[in-house]
Amino acid sequence: MRALSASSIIEASTAKAPQRGTMRWKDLGNAAGAITIGRLGIAVTFPFFLHRPDWALIAYIVAIVSDVVDGNLARWTGTESHTGAVVDGWVDKVLHINAAWSMSIHGYIPGWWMWLWFSRELIQGAMVFWLTGPFYRGEVRVQHTSLWGRTTAVSLAACIVLCFLGQAQWALPLTWFTGITGLISGIQYFRRALEDRSRLR
Repeated sequence: MRALSASSIIEASTAKAPQRGTMRWKDLGNAAGAITIGRLGIAVTFPFFLHRPDWALIAYIVAIVSDVVDGNLARWTGTESHTGAVVDGWVDKVLHINAAWSMSIHGYIPGWWMWLWFSRELIQGAMVFWLTGPFYRGEVRVQHTSLWGRTTAVSLAACIVLCFLGQAQWALPLTWFTGITGLISGIQYFRRALEDRSRLR
């Protein structure tokens, strides 16, 4: 059995180490960042659209399209950043949580659906104060959406669109699916954060 040299051990450990991500607000000073911030405007004002389901649906679709555009634009222009990924993710959370509670108030969905829609966010929310410092110090890895995270986001978007179209009966099974995939995604996020504490310090 061939012995490993010191250099090969270092190379192997370096290859496995996740890349650090650092928060720099200047990284939002580009076209993709402007679109993300613009979506925050829709997210904050979304409850005011609920008296007109057609307006609410249009506003939501515009927000979702902007979410796709800003990520692709960042990749096309080489302006992808840890800051952009973090802000993009939290703007999406503001949008969907604002949409969900206002939909519940206006009778579009039962209130208990929110527990399933945001099973992932319940785990992430409990970690906010724990992770705020490490995010700014660059003690977490560069943020990327996981397969389970993308699946949860798509499923949640489909639930909201179906509800605005008056098809809540079809949104119910999808709501349970969203709860399951969100829980898996949240657990993965938690495990990754634990790994970051030991591997990125």
